[in-house]
Amino acid sequence: MAEMIIPYPQLQKILERTCELAVIKPRAEEMMDIVEKKLADLFEVAYENAIAEGSDTIKLRHLPLTKGFRNSMNLFRAVIEDEGVEIEPIRKYVLKKIPGDRPLEEDVVNELPIIAGTLFVLIGRVIKALHPGIKNVYPEHIEEAGKVLDYTL
Repeated sequence: MAEMIIPYPQLQKILERTCELAVIKPRAEEMMDIVEKKLADLFEVAYENAIAEGSDTIKLRHLPLTKGFRNSMNLFRAVIEDEGVEIEPIRKYVLKKIPGDRPLEEDVVNELPIIAGTLFVLIGRVIKALHPGIKNVYPEHIEEAGKVLDYTL
């Protein structure tokens, strides 16, 4: 069983509020696999951007956060306070998972929980965009969303 970045009951409520989707725990764990992969991908690009710029640290601008990603970040931010999501455990979890040899600037460290949580929201939003009428998430929906994120992130 995968360790969850966001406790399942809170994640369940977040996805209900942001995407109008019902996600059972096994599906949330499948989403977690995609989130971890996409975090690694985002930071791989960030490290490449930092090296290309000659920077000794990873800055927020090095992360390839598109306008759509940033909009989803705002959506995630809007619900986490209401749901009582604790940010520090998410930050610690993500810091353990990020590859690379360059230190992260403080603003990047501060945004880690939001970036990680936003990836869950993005998966949900992709599922909802592809299947507007569904409420319950099935493995094939998560697989489709993962493919879309592989192509776009």
